[in-house]
Amino acid sequence: MNEEVCITCGDVAVRLRVISVDDGRGLARCADDAGRQETVEVALVAPVAAGDDLLVHAGTAIAKLEEAR
Repeated sequence: MNEEVCITCGDVAVRLRVISVDDGRGLARCADDAGRQETVEVALVAPVAAGDDLLVHAGTAIAKLEEAR
């Protein structure tokens, strides 16, 4: 069994940095180190702010990361 991917969906968790937050909708615009952007659901780790680093799985932030990149 490959422990690096989700056994349900096969996706991996990725580190993304918050660019902007839509608190009313519980969403954040995030980017990876290569500049690729995506919208992420952040209710599980709220509150978040621009500059925060998140661990994201299947479009949902599952942890707020404290250590520096």
